[in-house]
Amino acid sequence: MWSGMIWCKGRPRSGTSSRLGAGAVAPQSETACRHGMTDMKTLFGLAAALLLAAALPASAETISFQGKAYCPIRYDINWPFSAKSKKAPTQGSGITANVYEMPKEAVEEKSAADLGSDMRRLRIISAPVQIGQHVVEDQVLITYELPLENLMAEKQLVSRAELNGLEHAMSVVQFQLATIQNRQRELENMAGNQAVAVNEVANNARDIENLLLQRDFLEEKLELARQRYDNSVLLSQSKFGKEVDLKNLPRRGYVRAPGDGYILWLNSSLVPGMAFSKQAPLVTIGKLDPIIVRASVHEIAMQKLKAGDPATVIFNAWPGEKFQTTISKVDYVAQPAMLQQPSFYLIELTLPNPDLRIKEGMRCDVVVDLH
Repeated sequence: MWSGMIWCKGRPRSGTSSRLGAGAVAPQSETACRHGMTDMKTLFGLAAALLLAAALPASAETISFQGKAYCPIRYDINWPFSAKSKKAPTQGSGITANVYEMPKEAVEEKSAADLGSDMRRLRIISAPVQIGQHVVEDQVLITYELPLENLMAEKQLVSRAELNGLEHAMSVVQFQLATIQNRQRELENMAGNQAVAVNEVANNARDIENLLLQRDFLEEKLELARQRYDNSVLLSQSKFGKEVDLKNLPRRGYVRAPGDGYILWLNSSLVPGMAFSKQAPLVTIGKLDPIIVRASVHEIAMQKLKAGDPATVIFNAWPGEKFQTTISKVDYVAQPAMLQQPSFYLIELTLPNPDLRIKEGMRCDVVVDLH
């Protein structure tokens, strides 16, 4: 609060006021008082404006950008499943981000033989899945005919012939080693009584050393053989099932789901009797709940955003419905761009999707209110 009094600068003396009459004010004094009143009104107005500005809340800034829905985890299963070429697709290759700056270039289809696959063709027996179907990990997606040469190779991998041979060789060496060690003790006792030559004791000791080296070599080789066999069994069980009889492998191969999710895409040629001889995508599996919204945000707007900021998402498919969420990730590394172009950063938002309405690829508008 402001308080004070206004004093007129040119106030007349008592003698002057008596000459002008009672109640009269000198003209100069009246002008000075009027100016003083005007200055005080201005000060009061400025003070009131400052108080009003301090009481009002600061205006919130809004940042808007466009985004698109993606699966947080996605599996792309391609044919051929395994190949010697480093660039060839493999079964269950992992999680694909599916964020592309530019459209994919056309790639010439190559045959499985050109890609170094151990299978020359893939003949489909059945594919009992549909788009939108929920699958669990290790569920059979595709059943195919296993070529005879591949079946023989699988049987050789899970055969215990090499492992049994090494175990037999190890038992023979251990028996020989025990026999010669007993003989060495006898020779040492006889040498103490001078009943045997010293050279015979030394020769027997060298035989023991050779057998120890042979035993160590066989132990290492046996351990590697056991690891290869165990890995081959795991691979065969992943192809034929955990309950498969390794001595009677079926002439059928199975493509199994690498994880839980939904069938997002299915090759329309996956029908019984179809044979694939060139590289081709077969099945795409992804998780839809929750769904991820990704967006490329300009560098100026990005530096104002942080993880945890509330956001409103409006999909083009439902323009009248708003989805409330928060920013879950802000990248610190810009997406690839030319040197003279501005930088854009990837922003992610996580949305619950229990009814699976939101599909991968749906476009949306994102509005972030900064307080």
